[in-house]
Amino acid sequence: MTLGIRYMLISIVSFSIMHMCVKAIPDIPVFETILFRSVFSIIICLIVIKKEQISCWGNNKPMLLLRGFVGMSSLICFFYSIQLLPLATAVTIGNLVPFFTLIFASVFLSEKVPSLKWLFFAISFCGVLLIKGLDKDISGYGIALGLLAAFFTAMAHFVVRTLRDTDHTQVIMFYFPLVTIPFMLPLIFLYHKMPDAREWLFLVLIGISTHVGQLFLTKAYKYEEVKNISYVYYAGIVLSFVYGITFFGELISLKSSVGVGMVILGMVLNMLG
Repeated sequence: MTLGIRYMLISIVSFSIMHMCVKAIPDIPVFETILFRSVFSIIICLIVIKKEQISCWGNNKPMLLLRGFVGMSSLICFFYSIQLLPLATAVTIGNLVPFFTLIFASVFLSEKVPSLKWLFFAISFCGVLLIKGLDKDISGYGIALGLLAAFFTAMAHFVVRTLRDTDHTQVIMFYFPLVTIPFMLPLIFLYHKMPDAREWLFLVLIGISTHVGQLFLTKAYKYEEVKNISYVYYAGIVLSFVYGITFFGELISLKSSVGVGMVILGMVLNMLG
């Protein structure tokens, strides 16, 4: 197992803990959760940047700002989808990232994508449509947000790959909260709830797990090609099923499981192909 894949596994486990914590505090507005997570992250980034004596502003500023914006967009969409959908369903849809990565590679890098890859993408996408079509209790809005989260996450990964040769890992991470905080601050006055002790605990865990996940995700893409580590995403899906059943009693309906199965089938075929 390469160093990049090990880093990716640590990232996936950290993010899965974050997903569980977000699901556990449905009464806390998403914008408030994201603001707390961003403040926590920017403090850690600044401490590390100062310790390593590097400039926090980086070199490729346009791409760094883009990384911050798409990361923020992904987080907003994904947190909302977690609140609206069963945890396993939200994470499964959110893990369509490798397919959107193929689209970016085809459009922006002019890489030739084999026809079978598009077929596998179609299988997974049809699975998403079936989740909603067969199970009327599933939120269509939640599914749409999950797809948008996957789209923005793929774009963020694409940008991180571009930045790996120009900017330090901590600088890339720093721009995520740097961009997010100014957007979240005005919204906190419209959507705010004072957390209780239990909710504060989960907010702290969200801050820690998300930062660790981002750190090792960025490191993973510095040491490994995108195509070689995309399959590790499926570990996150397995963990989401375990957490959903264990902590939230979420048993996915037979109707939804057909669509979820098709999504996973398409992703596995893409990995094997």
